[in-house]
Amino acid sequence: MGRSYYVEEAVEKYFTKIVQQEKSYVIGLLIGHCSPQRDYVVLAVQTPQKEDQGEVPKKKSGSSTLDDIDEEWVSIHANQVNRMLPGGLLVVGVFLITSPELSKDSQNALRKLIFAVDKSSRKNRLWSLDENDVTDRVAVHICSATKKNTCRTFEVSDPKSTAKPADWKYQNTPSYWLTINGNVHVDLTIPLSSCATYQDRQKCTRQGLAQWAKELENAVIFFNGQVKDKDGDLVDEQKKSRSVAHCSPQTISANILLASNPFNRSTALVQVCKSSLSIQGVVKCRAYLSNNKPKVKDAVQAIKRDLLNTVSDRCEILFEDIILNGSQHESEKAPCPLPQRLFIPIPGSNIMLCDYVFGDEAEEDLQNRFLEMMDLEVFRKDLEFAEEIHTRDTHAKDDQYPHDSYQPDKSSNEEMHTLKKGASTKFQQNIGLLMATAVVLLAALISLHYLNQ
Repeated sequence: MGRSYYVEEAVEKYFTKIVQQEKSYVIGLLIGHCSPQRDYVVLAVQTPQKEDQGEVPKKKSGSSTLDDIDEEWVSIHANQVNRMLPGGLLVVGVFLITSPELSKDSQNALRKLIFAVDKSSRKNRLWSLDENDVTDRVAVHICSATKKNTCRTFEVSDPKSTAKPADWKYQNTPSYWLTINGNVHVDLTIPLSSCATYQDRQKCTRQGLAQWAKELENAVIFFNGQVKDKDGDLVDEQKKSRSVAHCSPQTISANILLASNPFNRSTALVQVCKSSLSIQGVVKCRAYLSNNKPKVKDAVQAIKRDLLNTVSDRCEILFEDIILNGSQHESEKAPCPLPQRLFIPIPGSNIMLCDYVFGDEAEEDLQNRFLEMMDLEVFRKDLEFAEEIHTRDTHAKDDQYPHDSYQPDKSSNEEMHTLKKGASTKFQQNIGLLMATAVVLLAALISLHYLNQ
């Protein structure tokens, strides 16, 4: 028997809206949660068109074919969308809406897209899949004329896998998700053996973060102040029944404790390097799990991966910005703020997406990026800031976004910051940066210190 996907009603309405565009085909991503027991789809988002490709022809023209699909472009979009997903959520598959005359080629096109997206997503990932991970990805085809959908899954761990039938079930009532929140103090020093270019430093940073990811494997996590058996239930039956009865989402706090000597090393580790990179700050982690009997091990996996992803993504975004636009600091020894994280709600759900932004970005930049990347409108009243925002600006503005309080070190010269109103930056410009740098929250600082050689 194939897998079953439980799909939010908002996804069905979104597909209806796309069909009304009457294009030859529309490609997009499916965002959700996978588990051995049940799979969910909470959001669908179409992949934006490249400017040099122009608009996809209307279906009545019959001039378009699925051979025109740019797999690399869809993969880039998926990578940037992954940066905007908290722990527990991922790109679970792709969808393709076509006119009837293109339907016969849809399965082959979807198969290529599924494997291209998965291969790209694994490229810079700091964590590895474990035995509990689901490696099936869903491919959904919808005929724009009949509105009929065909749902198939592919086993992405096997390049030779064939399509398997799956059930696609729309839900009339929204799902309630457990929210796991945690603050983690990060204090990393990464040696940089080569400092010739920012690309070299970026590569060394990835290697350093990969070593840190191994240390995180031995971390101990407290949930609501308790250490629980990893194979046990995350929520006890009494609290769970009370939450279900009131149909209200539940929030769980997580505290992550890192081992002081994870590799039982009794001597100092000496490494030759030309410079070092320090990453310091408090990271706001967030993960979501379905209410369907979540296990402690699921929560551990989700919150750890969110921590790894958000630190790695912010470093990547910073280097992309420096490579594309140059350093904004007179001295490389000066502290350089990482892009900060904020959370944005999915309409009709208690799940929130995230984004990253630099201190000098405008409010309109954020709104346009979310509209182009996630096809969602963003309103300032819905933004959630869980960490203090810093910049070198000396005055707070009247149009400052609301945010939760986080007290920085009083010795810091950084001042509170506001997202400014200004002209937006298009999705096409600086694609490596703009598909990724998006909206606000970690108060971390990067410093490059050149050592005496």
